[in-house]
Amino acid sequence: MAGFEHKNNDDIIASINVTPLVDIMLVLLIIFMLVSTFMLKEAIEVELPHAATGAELNKRTVSIIIPKEGTYFVGNEPVAGLDGLRARMAAEKEENREVQVIIAADREVRHGAVVTVIDLLRRLEIYNFAINVEYDPTAP
Repeated sequence: MAGFEHKNNDDIIASINVTPLVDIMLVLLIIFMLVSTFMLKEAIEVELPHAATGAELNKRTVSIIIPKEGTYFVGNEPVAGLDGLRARMAAEKEENREVQVIIAADREVRHGAVVTVIDLLRRLEIYNFAINVEYDPTAP
């Protein structure tokens, strides 16, 4: 071998030949480049028609917050009890038919208060709602 002088065959070879590694990486690069071009061509090209009434849907998200005191907030604004909450959510529904609601209740709030809010939303025909929770990967 050119460049290497081995005086004794029992010596440990402490160098790594990276040529096969470079060859494998180049082959993988070529494969990924070819596959990525095929993935782009899988989409079906469609020319969409134009319409005057085809505006984007403007979904609005409203948050209902119930602190441990049991009061109600819509966003950062307090509302006066369930009647105030009902009036405010009816106004939101009137303004935007596709309103979405996120309910954030303190862990000290009774379960019945959250169920009452959900029932209020369903009576107003607001079905797009979620309950806000804090992510804890160790929770059971």
